[in-house]
Amino acid sequence: MTSLELMTEEVQVWVASLDVTGERYDTLARVLPSEESERAKSLAPVAARRFVVARGILRTLLSGFTGTSAEKLRFAYGNSGKPSLVERDDIHFNISHSADLGLFAFSPDRPVGVDVENERPVRRLLDVAQRFMSEDELRSLIDTAPDERDAAFLKSWVVREARLKAQGKGVWSGLEHINSHATLTHKLFAPRPNYIAAIAAPDSDWRLYTCAMKD
Repeated sequence: MTSLELMTEEVQVWVASLDVTGERYDTLARVLPSEESERAKSLAPVAARRFVVARGILRTLLSGFTGTSAEKLRFAYGNSGKPSLVERDDIHFNISHSADLGLFAFSPDRPVGVDVENERPVRRLLDVAQRFMSEDELRSLIDTAPDERDAAFLKSWVVREARLKAQGKGVWSGLEHINSHATLTHKLFAPRPNYIAAIAAPDSDWRLYTCAMKD
């Protein structure tokens, strides 16, 4: 991949389809190290294919930013599984995917978190909301018209996930309150029709740029 550039006070989000041709899949699979290839084998077929494509795209983009070949990049993992580059503190990244769409977020000067969901009916919506939302958020959701609840819930969900991921936490960690880091800011956006996403990072002096990868 050609050289890519990140600017300070900038968060780039690359939008890519995970539904690729067989030739493209083979190209992406070749850049994965053995441990990621083995991890893919433990997943169900559809999930395995999307994992390979997403990790291959991530490595390809990181190679463009760092100048290191994609297959030689080494990852470390935080307590909640968030990856980072070994011996590199000049690039932060995060990924998320839903259905066949993947988002890849990068910043040179701050942690980032990204989350995306395809718009759809949410099973047991109020039960899930009661588990993860604050009382005010839950009350607001209950007051929302029933035909608008799914969209309202998904917006709250992607914001919550993005903010937690920016802190290196997971939604299942029991640290559900999105205001636990007062300086975090977030932005909602629609990467493609019928999808909703959020990006989060510390402070408010950053700009969001979205970039579309060619299928």
